[in-house]
Amino acid sequence: MNEEKYNKAIDRFFLALDIAMVVLAVANLILLAVQINFETDSVRNLLQKHLPLLYKTYLPVYDHFAYIDLCFVAVFVSELLLRWAVAVYNRSYARWFFYPFAHWYDVLGCIPLGSFRILRVIRIVAILIRLQRLGIIQIRNWYIYKVFSKYINILAEEVTDRVVINVLSGVQEEVKGGIPVTGKILREVVLPRKDVLVNFMAHRLQRITRDQYLKHTDELRNTIRVSVTKAIRQNPNIRTLEQIPLIGPAASEALQQSVYDITFQTIHQIFERMATDESRLIIERVTDAAIEAVLIPEEDKKLQQTFTDMVIHALELIKEEVAIRQWQKNSL
Repeated sequence: MNEEKYNKAIDRFFLALDIAMVVLAVANLILLAVQINFETDSVRNLLQKHLPLLYKTYLPVYDHFAYIDLCFVAVFVSELLLRWAVAVYNRSYARWFFYPFAHWYDVLGCIPLGSFRILRVIRIVAILIRLQRLGIIQIRNWYIYKVFSKYINILAEEVTDRVVINVLSGVQEEVKGGIPVTGKILREVVLPRKDVLVNFMAHRLQRITRDQYLKHTDELRNTIRVSVTKAIRQNPNIRTLEQIPLIGPAASEALQQSVYDITFQTIHQIFERMATDESRLIIERVTDAAIEAVLIPEEDKKLQQTFTDMVIHALELIKEEVAIRQWQKNSL
């Protein structure tokens, strides 16, 4: 027998056991209700007068009710111990003593008191779950389940949203009170991960520089050409050079092309070197120095207030998002 068939066989066994226990629980509750009413003089006199046979039949049960009720309790306790032993054998829970806490309603239902006996009927929920697991019924398709699930989710959302908003409001008040949240974040969150951040930022900067340069090389070339041409034409020395007969215009054109080529090649080499390991080390050092500069305790009150306002504003945005009732949006 494979594991799936074994699990289904176990489920069928416990399903039958659950049904039997529910039947016993209902019988016990009915017997309890009859016993309570039989203890009333008016009911007992009525039965004795109009239904003497029923009165005589139940009288031995009335006299030995405590013993009979203990028999029911013994069955429920035995069944509880059996399930506990099976759970321990199958290691259903992390610890052997977790079972009575997970099935508290069964434990309390074994107590022979009227207020606890009704808990035995909760076993009906376990029956429905087993029927669902065996594929006999589909509870999720039931209208009552969908309605119940909908309003449970609404209640859970309302409660959790209120809690989150109250917590965030408390954090905002603490930040307004002058708690150095920003400095604490920098020291305890950013600083321990500085090496990772430096490496990531250096790699990202190299990649962005390389990709954007290759993408916009032609635009950069044209921009440099236009800028160099404009600068040379506005230079009075170049205009004087152009006035030299014969060689002036040619010399000016050659100078303009030389300046353009030198400028473009210089920028081109800078961007090419940005992708090398040597430049990677320089970028990492600059990034590391920038993070270190941020981590230096800042005495500027205006900057501290700016950080505080940023944190408060960010928390306010989160509160506004949390306050949105998703169940209302979904129902539209």
